Amino acid sequence: MSAANPSISLESASYQIIDGIAVTAINNPPINAISAAVRRSLLAALKKAEEDGASLLMIYCEGNTYIAGADISEFGKPQDFPQLPDVVAAIENATIPVMVAMHGNALGGGLEIAMAGHYRSALSGTKLGLPEVKLGILPGSGGTQRLPRLVGAEKALAMILEGKSISGEEALQAGLIDRTLDGDLRESALSYARELVQANASTRRTGQLSVENPAPELFAAARAKQEKSRSQLLAPNYIIDLIEAATCSSIELGQKLERERFVECRASSGSQSLRHLFFAERTAAKPKGIGNDIPPRSIDRVAVIGAGTMGGGIAMCFATAGYAVTLVELSSDNLQRGLGVIQGNYQKAVDRGITQKTIAEEAFRRITGTTDIGNISDADLVVEATFESMDVKSDVFAKLDAICKPGAILATNTSYLDINEIASMTSRPQDVVGAHFFSPAHIMKLLEVVRSDKTAPDVIKTLMQVAKRIGKIPVTVGVCYGFVGNRMLQKYARQAQLLLIEGATPAQVDNAIKSWGMAMGPLSVADLAGLDIGYFSRRNQGIEVGSQPECSVPDELVDEKRLGRKTLAGFYGYDAVSGTQFEDDYVVEKIKSHSNRWGITRRAISDEEIVDRLILALVIEGIKILEEGVADRSSDIDVVYVNGYGFPRWRGGPMFYAETIGLETALQRIRQFQQQTLDDFWEPPTLLIKAAEQGSATLAIR
Repeated sequence: MSAANPSISLESASYQIIDGIAVTAINNPPINAISAAVRRSLLAALKKAEEDGASLLMIYCEGNTYIAGADISEFGKPQDFPQLPDVVAAIENATIPVMVAMHGNALGGGLEIAMAGHYRSALSGTKLGLPEVKLGILPGSGGTQRLPRLVGAEKALAMILEGKSISGEEALQAGLIDRTLDGDLRESALSYARELVQANASTRRTGQLSVENPAPELFAAARAKQEKSRSQLLAPNYIIDLIEAATCSSIELGQKLERERFVECRASSGSQSLRHLFFAERTAAKPKGIGNDIPPRSIDRVAVIGAGTMGGGIAMCFATAGYAVTLVELSSDNLQRGLGVIQGNYQKAVDRGITQKTIAEEAFRRITGTTDIGNISDADLVVEATFESMDVKSDVFAKLDAICKPGAILATNTSYLDINEIASMTSRPQDVVGAHFFSPAHIMKLLEVVRSDKTAPDVIKTLMQVAKRIGKIPVTVGVCYGFVGNRMLQKYARQAQLLLIEGATPAQVDNAIKSWGMAMGPLSVADLAGLDIGYFSRRNQGIEVGSQPECSVPDELVDEKRLGRKTLAGFYGYDAVSGTQFEDDYVVEKIKSHSNRWGITRRAISDEEIVDRLILALVIEGIKILEEGVADRSSDIDVVYVNGYGFPRWRGGPMFYAETIGLETALQRIRQFQQQTLDDFWEPPTLLIKAAEQGSATLAIR
């Protein structure tokens, strides 16, 4: 029987002596984040263990996880003593052996604490990693110096640069941990601790280990890869430098340099942007007005109407996440074609090493095809993904109303159409919601959850939770033409078209905004999507062909059957064999002729003006969306644009970017464009004027 002393309570931990072993359990729910109280508790436990003459200090965590990272409430703020490097140094330099037992997620500073320990163990299934690079920073408490000493420079580079976690089993094989545990964490860890004591385990200090000399080309190749990625963040190249330093300098010198680089990265605009998005994505998952007291509906069976590109991708999302999916198509030929595409997509994922063959096969087997819509009467959630036509969707929803069981959620994957009108086709508008997936649906992360005037709160909450399960980043938005993302995209694209008429070329517009950081230029995006999409959208809005300067060029291109990449001709030309894009003199001359037609004298336009007009167009429309209540928060808009439209993460989103350059500066530039263009679009929104005049740093509506 174990000899145990009564447990002593510390600030965020407990302390107890069992068989001469000091056992401290951190308890800082929900994720045992490294708050100031946790840091103080760890130092207090170590000091007491040494004073008590314990043979070993065992550190573990209560709850569902080991330390899963820093306390996010302290991000960007001065930290109270002790800071994490103080704790890490104290653990490594302890006079008694320290053993750390991990479970759940051992991430960031939590793993840095563990690496300072003299022995490390983890339950099977534990995930270990240093994901700081995802926030534009780097490990700041010895992570770049201790990890290569444990797993080697090559493995450390891969883990820290990618910010991905590894399993406990992989960690054992790599040398990051010494033992995998099974069963009850505390008892299994205590058993290992007793083994160490019996073997007279020493204080084996990670910082005293040397790094095996890596291949000479390792760091050069890593730097070349970063150069190719066009990263605008400081952290990646600093990480390479620091791991290289670990191979040839002492732990003291390496940690000093690491801390300097960490502080520099933390203060950088890129890291501030990524930290903004970190919070924004978590906040977006909590729609305003829907409290914790509202229970979600149970979703087990899912139906998808339409086996085309979008419907097939949506079916994959659900099947991959473990849902049973019924896929409905009108004809057997279309159904089999759609199932074939889905199967091909899964095979591509296997070929690229994205998923395992058995997992892909299991997911595909969860999809059942049918041409009888009556077979979905037992579905808990139906996602309609038919042609973007109000007549088509209204007909589908009238049928769903008659077929589906009471309480089933009826979702429409529409990009523009009025959800209120679609809901009115049913006797249950409270169950109707928009679910705007982005193409390709099985890859793109964003999901706009569109709340109609009558959508029930539990429907929104359910869809937000389902979105998380299928790997999406959901944002709740209101009803308007194009919702948040596509409504803003229209204004962005309009400026691109006007810049062409005023003097720019397609390549100049696209290259300017790509150099600024966007994944693609607006004209390349239009070609990729198909110019006919915008063409028919304008017709649906009642805009006559060629009736406006901003759409006269693309309208004529469509009339000439230049639809973009799919016809090898649009704003650009495309090589028939390689698909390589090139600027087409024919289009450039056509643009000039349209300038003459509208009486516009072409002029030289700077890249700076191109960028400002495109991005500030997003800002203006985003502010209008905020004013109208279509979006709950300005940060929700940033989440939409970063995850759905190629806006660079390291700039934080269009609304955050406006706040970064200063709202007064943004207002001044908008007023300049108002005077220059005499375009009513550049009338500054009231919210922006008030925020700038009051010296506000944010666009939040209070």
